[in-house]
Amino acid sequence: MKQSRYTETTANGCFSGAYFMGRWIQNTILNQRTMYTTNLGAAILLMTKHTDCLNLKFLSTTPTARFQPEIAIFIDDDPELRFKVNEVPDELHIKLKGPHLIRIVFAGNSDSDEIWQQSQGLAITHLSVPNPGVAIPVKPAGKTIAFIGDSITAGCWVLKRTPSSGYAAEQNYAAQTARNLDAQDLRIAYSAAGLLRYGTGGVPAAPRFIKYIDFETPAPQYHPDVVVINIGTNDRRFDSSLMKIQFLNFFHELQDLFPEATLNVLIPFNQSFAKELRELAQENPSLFFLIETAQWTLTFTDQAHPDLQGSAIAAKQLTNALLSHYGSDYFKITC
Repeated sequence: MKQSRYTETTANGCFSGAYFMGRWIQNTILNQRTMYTTNLGAAILLMTKHTDCLNLKFLSTTPTARFQPEIAIFIDDDPELRFKVNEVPDELHIKLKGPHLIRIVFAGNSDSDEIWQQSQGLAITHLSVPNPGVAIPVKPAGKTIAFIGDSITAGCWVLKRTPSSGYAAEQNYAAQTARNLDAQDLRIAYSAAGLLRYGTGGVPAAPRFIKYIDFETPAPQYHPDVVVINIGTNDRRFDSSLMKIQFLNFFHELQDLFPEATLNVLIPFNQSFAKELRELAQENPSLFFLIETAQWTLTFTDQAHPDLQGSAIAAKQLTNALLSHYGSDYFKITC
């Protein structure tokens, strides 16, 4: 993390020294006050000064699960530290007391986690630095990009075919694209979900999950500059003419939900509904920008999910497509 690409900001949660990037809410779980999210890729950002220690406590929301949720912690530009949530040390020690940029990312979970009805997402109950240390909220200095999709966008199966530890929401194509553009990463994606198909963990289809954090909690209002949509891979069993209507309705919903943003639609990497999306782009030229992906030479963990190398390739291709479409000045940091 380059310090010049981040800017100080105000805290936006129940911990004074941190910025919560992505879809987080304040929630009481097991009688404890938490900051809570159901979205892989959601992150906590802060700068520490005058301390070599960060105090952290996460709530174990899936105590009996075989595959525990995992977080990735980045300290400056050092390699990431990866922890299972139930094994995160109460005190994270840093080498020096100088200023450090810290990013904590919800990196992995399991499809069996009941995130929609049983609060089995990620919950943090404490974050502080000991005196005389200082924690300062920071955020990426550029635009805000909302990435909407399924397991590919969430960051599943990037490293290997093992739940949670095989996921890498902090390294998938969405995360890398946001970092390439110094942008905030607003991740809205769930495993196995589609426009019509429900996801795992009780998650409904996309027209519902874009507006809710769980079955009863509306998502906070966000104001992204750019929306990137990569959905449809899991809807292949549905009729193409029906899906064309669903895509159009969904794009209009997103336009209403994020009126200040522009829409960009990726043809799914497996080319599902490519014909229908091209037709919609021709029929609705001002509604969204269509990004072709057929020539992206991706590599995969399986036949659907880009691996680490494939994620880097997809991020480079998407970054170039967005820079070409908007112009490099659009993403340039001016302050």
